Amino acid sequence: MARRLAAVPAEAPRERAPDLRDAVKSSIGQMSWCTPADAAMQALAQRLAQEIETAIDRAEEIAALQREAAGDLDVYKRLRNLEAMCSVTKTVGWLGPQLQGVLRDLGAAPGARKALTADKPVGGRLAQLRAAAAGEHDS
Repeated sequence: MARRLAAVPAEAPRERAPDLRDAVKSSIGQMSWCTPADAAMQALAQRLAQEIETAIDRAEEIAALQREAAGDLDVYKRLRNLEAMCSVTKTVGWLGPQLQGVLRDLGAAPGARKALTADKPVGGRLAQLRAAAAGEHDS
């Protein structure tokens, strides 16, 4: 009784996630509480989103070049070196948390927006405890 092996189906192309550049730009446009003093943080958020999208674009370009260069060992070696420098996983792993922090600082996360309310200043209770502790040591 011989086993029949089926061919592994070709992986279907993945649907690309929404572009972070557009999402960040749209989010910033909705932040009515931001002032001109927030311009640098907004620019940083946009730059981080750009870097993440650039890494994704590079990975797609590398994959296309690898398909075209099949069989050419010199080109393939060069592509492998380039691929090592353009790791999307590493880029997102490094810049993703930074982008999240910048957006949180801009009030783009629910918890951060809640902390922005006038009746509950950021660091309210913690600031009170620190001030009280500093006052005790000044005596």
